[in-house]
Amino acid sequence: MILFEDVTKTYKGGTAALNHVSCEIGRGEFVFIVGPSGSGKSTFLRLMTREETPETGEVHVGGKNVVGLSMSRVPHLRRDIGCIFQDFKLLPNKTVTQNVEFALEVIGRPRSVIRTQVPAILDLVGLSHKVRSYPSELSGGERQRVSIARAFVNKPPVLLADEPTGNLDPATSVGIMQLLMRINQIGTTVIMATHDKGIVNQMKRRVLELEDGKLVRDQERGVYE
Repeated sequence: MILFEDVTKTYKGGTAALNHVSCEIGRGEFVFIVGPSGSGKSTFLRLMTREETPETGEVHVGGKNVVGLSMSRVPHLRRDIGCIFQDFKLLPNKTVTQNVEFALEVIGRPRSVIRTQVPAILDLVGLSHKVRSYPSELSGGERQRVSIARAFVNKPPVLLADEPTGNLDPATSVGIMQLLMRINQIGTTVIMATHDKGIVNQMKRRVLELEDGKLVRDQERGVYE
């Protein structure tokens, strides 16, 4: 499903965001990417969506080497990858329904499909009662549920989550993690970058730990010490 082969990414000033990283993530896995700030977690995710490209090495997603993709093929790649962020990135002037519909409209899905898929995904994330609400009328946890619905409405095989509980209280974070687990159980590969040791240690899933751009640990049912 996902393969990093000797990947190095260096930013201006010589900072190595990733340093000769190699790993493989199988279809349907739930994997935590952990490490201190600046260790390379977000870069790891951005390389999969082709927001960044490495100096050396290859990044494969779904059997495709994304490093070698032409720019015209990048939008097609991103249709197969859902992304969730710490700051939600919702459109403030659109309702819950409209925010999720927009994700399908921009990739040209027919209206008939949108009318079917959006209510179903809002039911999955527990927001059927908030369909006409605007982001400003929602709690942090509800906004993140909208973000998850928008990322997953096209049923991508891969879901990337960059600190999705970073702005949430512990009780709300539990609900978000339960939702991500449900999505993973459907068969979606979930890769989550996080600082939250409590979540990692409770979930006991595979852990990839980065330190100064190097992959220092790859552990099944790992913990974050």
